[in-house]
Amino acid sequence: MNARAGEGRLIRLSGEGLEAYCRSLAALILAGRLNSSYPDPFVCAAYASCLSPAFRRGVYDEIRADKLSGLPFLKEMLAVKIDGDLAPVYIASQEERRAAGRALPAHAEAKLDYLRRLLGAALKPLNRLEVKLRRVDRERGSAFFEVVYDAYAVSPAGFTRYTLQLEQKDAAWSSAFLARSGDYSEPTAEFRVRLEKYAQDESELLFLIMGGIKGLRVEEISRARIGPFWSAGTGFPPGWPAGAPADCAVLHFPVDRASVELKMDMNNDPFEGMFREYLSKDAKDLIEERVKSLGYRVHKDRKFACSKSAEPALRGLLAPFAARNIIYAI
Repeated sequence: MNARAGEGRLIRLSGEGLEAYCRSLAALILAGRLNSSYPDPFVCAAYASCLSPAFRRGVYDEIRADKLSGLPFLKEMLAVKIDGDLAPVYIASQEERRAAGRALPAHAEAKLDYLRRLLGAALKPLNRLEVKLRRVDRERGSAFFEVVYDAYAVSPAGFTRYTLQLEQKDAAWSSAFLARSGDYSEPTAEFRVRLEKYAQDESELLFLIMGGIKGLRVEEISRARIGPFWSAGTGFPPGWPAGAPADCAVLHFPVDRASVELKMDMNNDPFEGMFREYLSKDAKDLIEERVKSLGYRVHKDRKFACSKSAEPALRGLLAPFAARNIIYAI
C-alpha cells in the first residue's frame, strides 16, 4: 500500500491531546523492556518525543496518526528526519542573517530553536540495513550472516525490525547477495532491493520467499514490532470499557519467528492467528509441503506496556484468550 492511499484513514492530533499522546507513547516504548529482536527503543522514543508540540513549538501544531495502528503516519516521521538532515544548512543561513544585522521573524526564530533541539536528538534513520558475518565454515564451504533490517511500515504504521540468520554457500559468491571481505560483509544492491520488497509481512512469508533463493539457506527470521498504540487520542478496540480515564494507554509489542530450531508451531498472540490458518485447503497443503522441505516452525507472541489506569481493562480484554502475555504497567 502506498503512502497516498493511506491518507484516507488518518486521525489528526494537536494541542494538549497531542502532547499527552507523544509523552505516553515515548514512555511506554521505554517501558517495554525490549530485547535486540525489536527496534531500538531509545531511537523510537526519541522520534515520538520530537513530534510533541513542546518540542516543535511555533513550527508545527499537529500530526496525523494511522487509525489502524494508532501510531504516527509515515510522512510525519520522515518530516522529522528530513528536518534534522537539513538543519545545519538552515541554522547556518539564519546565523549569517543575524550577523548581517537583520532581525529574524518570529516563525524563523521558532524554527531555529526547534532545529537546534532536533540536532541534539541525533536521530538515526528510520530504515537501516546491517549485515554481520557470524562465522565461516570452511568444511561446509559456507559463511553465516546475521541481517538486521529496520523499517517504519506504511500500513499499518509502526516501527518494525526483521532479523535474519542466513547461510550462504561459497559456490554462490559469484552471484552473492551478501558480499564478504575478510571479517567484513555488506549487502549487495540486489539483496537490499529484494529485502525491502518482500519484508512487508510476517516472518513466515519472508522465510518462504528467501528459502527459495539458490545458494542461500535460511535458519531463522524474526519480525518484531512496536504497535499498535491504543490511547484517548486514537481510540480503543471494541469491548473496551466506556468512560476510561484520559491517561489510559496501551502499547503492543508483537513478535513472530520462523526458525529451523523450533520443534512445533506455537501461538501466544491473542490478536493474530498463524498465516497458514487463513489459506484454502489446496494452498495450505502446498505450503505445508514447503514448510517440511525448509524445516521450520513458527512461534508468535505479544507483550504489552500500559498506563496503570489501563491495566484492569487490558487484563479483562485478554482474559477470554488462552494466551499468557506479559504486561508492564507504569
